[in-house]
Amino acid sequence: MQIQCDCGKFRAELTQFPKNTPGRLICYCDDCQAFLHYLKRSDLLDENGGTEIIPAYPADIKIVAGKDVVKCIRLHSKGMYRFFTSCCLTPIANTDPARPWAGINQRMYVTKDPTILDRELGPVKASIMGKYAKGTPPAGTPQTFDFKGMVTVMPFIIKGKFLGKAKHSPFFDNGEAIVVPKVLSAEERSKI
Repeated sequence: MQIQCDCGKFRAELTQFPKNTPGRLICYCDDCQAFLHYLKRSDLLDENGGTEIIPAYPADIKIVAGKDVVKCIRLHSKGMYRFFTSCCLTPIANTDPARPWAGINQRMYVTKDPTILDRELGPVKASIMGKYAKGTPPAGTPQTFDFKGMVTVMPFIIKGKFLGKAKHSPFFDNGEAIVVPKVLSAEERSKI
């Protein structure tokens, strides 16, 4: 499986997909929404402000082209590292050097068969952070996290920790982001 940005300058291979993913997830959090608004990519939000994420382990991602167009922001000094491309402002992954988690926007997944994600992963398995949704989120969306979300994601994270899947991330070198992240100020955040 490959992921790529909208214009194709950035491409990466997922070496263990779909084996090493908990499946399709929707996040309605204000940070995910702010990130896409910062990129001026609200077209990637659903009608309720949700972002469909299909996570992978960082160690299972291999950048094959476009490392030079990778940029990074953090919405605050302790926030997640949010990588995107400078060429077409496509979000790549939300991650952290200590976590076995790379939250990849479903838009990045490129296949010759448009039905493969539905066939391989099925429907969305969990939604979170409904308190930030625009309007009324789909039935069953919790205000924050719920047991279903934890049961969906925790085995993936525990397995990733045990197997050291945060190590050898293409987005970090010795714990430092491969590009210096821009940390947004409170004023910049308030504008988005």
